Amino acid sequence: MKNTHIYLIAKKLHRLLVVLIILLGIIMTITGYMMKMGLYFPFDPLAIRMIHSTISLYFTGVLGLMSLTGLYMFIFPYLGKKQEEVKKVN
Repeated sequence: MKNTHIYLIAKKLHRLLVVLIILLGIIMTITGYMMKMGLYFPFDPLAIRMIHSTISLYFTGVLGLMSLTGLYMFIFPYLGKKQEEVKKVN
């Protein structure tokens, strides 16, 4: 199969992005909970909102990249089959 090296890179990148999504998700969950419940006790409310807002941009980017790598890994097995079927017909 062609592009096996791209598949392996996508797989490694996807795993790294999963870890980043978990870490960013935990931070966003904590800051979102603090904003919803009004539990800002040791922190400045504006700082919590700024952290949540800033991390949401990174979260969106990481989630988008993770989706693209996952989509490539999903499509990859079908890429070689079509090429092999064309060779068998000829």
